[in-house]
Amino acid sequence: MSDRKARIGFVGCGGHATSALYPTLHTIPEVELVAVCDLKEELAKRNARFFGALRWYTDVREMLEKEELDGVIIVGSPQMHVEVGKICLDAGKPIFVEKPSAISFDEALSLAQYAEERGLWGAVAYMKRYAVGYKMAKQIAESQEFGGIHCLQIEFSNGPYPAIWGIEDPAKAFLIGQAVHLFNLARFFCGEIAEVNAKFHRLNANMFAYAIVGEFQSGVPFVMNLNSLEAKDWKIRERLCLSGNGCYLEVIDMLYLRYRPKDLPFPEFKVGGRTQILAWTPEWTEMMATKAEGTFGYRDEIAAFAKACLGDGKPASTLWDGARDLQVAEAVWESANSKKPVKLVTTLNP
Repeated sequence: MSDRKARIGFVGCGGHATSALYPTLHTIPEVELVAVCDLKEELAKRNARFFGALRWYTDVREMLEKEELDGVIIVGSPQMHVEVGKICLDAGKPIFVEKPSAISFDEALSLAQYAEERGLWGAVAYMKRYAVGYKMAKQIAESQEFGGIHCLQIEFSNGPYPAIWGIEDPAKAFLIGQAVHLFNLARFFCGEIAEVNAKFHRLNANMFAYAIVGEFQSGVPFVMNLNSLEAKDWKIRERLCLSGNGCYLEVIDMLYLRYRPKDLPFPEFKVGGRTQILAWTPEWTEMMATKAEGTFGYRDEIAAFAKACLGDGKPASTLWDGARDLQVAEAVWESANSKKPVKLVTTLNP
């Protein structure tokens, strides 16, 4: 097995990239951070120094011309993902972009098609698919004992949400900038969404709630409570519940998993003949020790991209997924405003 590393260029040295993504790079054996790029020279210099890049740039085209790269990570606004993403694809490089991959479904679809037409591919940074709690839940849900997923519930809140990226209504920006995470997570467990029916309530410009019911193409129903009401600042609460055949599981805040199986592996411990709940509850030293190594998925999403650049496997979320999630977001927005159910087109990619 080759020990060659993927030669990576990183475009974007802003707050999220610097705090959540760059720190994982030195923990990934398959990554060599060759160069960083940012329009602000001081940020590019800083991240090159902090994270060991060989060189820094303020022009992505210059970086692509001068460096031999296997792939490019792009983290910034969704408009930047599309603009810089197409430049990198024109240079023959696969790309990794933050979510959302674009500002709209049409833009995201154009980016996915742009890569396809050039025989290339791209990944979208949905770290939840790589988070330990959700990977454990996926394994349980796919087990014979669970008996398939027959209902999905998601609750999510993160406090007042701002207008961002030129999207004038914060309630729409919330669907595009944040709720796509939850739509992607739902699709991760249950496949493509066929229909949504959304109800909307607004407390003020930045505080609002969506109550969404719908069904997947399989016919399995789902319920989502997505809101910005439950804190005065940026406090995230997240819960996923999956109902199986005689059992259920839930993941709380990406960290804690509770599973009620049909039968315990230790029947002598049944109390009153009832099955008890099994729980995975990491304590704080475990969370700190594994933060950069997989608990929240940031490390493994980049590791998967690097391996794919070397021809080993595929990312869990592609540019096509990025388009599909924005399609769901726009369908929810349309349903909330029209007060009618909205059906989704079933096929996007060739």
